[in-house]
Amino acid sequence: MDIENRTVVIPRKEDTTKGEEPVKVWPLVEAALNEIDADQPTHQAAEAAMEVSDGCATLANFLISQAEQVEKMDYRFKVPLIVLGAKLAREDGGAETIYDPDEGAFHFETDEHQFAFEVYEDWTVDWERVADRVQENYNWDGVEKQVWALDWLMAYLEVPSDDYMVDDEDEDDDQYYSRI
Repeated sequence: MDIENRTVVIPRKEDTTKGEEPVKVWPLVEAALNEIDADQPTHQAAEAAMEVSDGCATLANFLISQAEQVEKMDYRFKVPLIVLGAKLAREDGGAETIYDPDEGAFHFETDEHQFAFEVYEDWTVDWERVADRVQENYNWDGVEKQVWALDWLMAYLEVPSDDYMVDDEDEDDDQYYSRI
């Protein structure tokens, strides 16, 4: 798959936009990666993750987790990446997608994790058309997914954690820090 030219058409609610134009996903993801000063292995892991549905959810989770590290995060990647992940989920079976209109959240259930993305601000998107199913008051595990976001993303590149984590040699508590 040519990740750099991959496009999605974002389904819009009736009378909210003039049309549904294809959107290139990678340039938006790349802009967010550049915003957080991601290194080359992280860029490569992001490209690999975008090839599968659960990877798109993992990548979106990672980028959102990094928003606190920058002054102003560019979230233009979020909707196209979620839509791409949902489209790929129908093709590869790697995730089930659920839209909860009551909570304003879009969920990915993968074999390994559950991810929840707040989408209530993206009100022009027809999330019901994007999701496999709609369920009010969807019961998800509620566990914060951002702590291990980099590890999960790097798994798509199949890079050992020693290659992207550094040990703080001044400490005795076995703390490791990402190079990004």
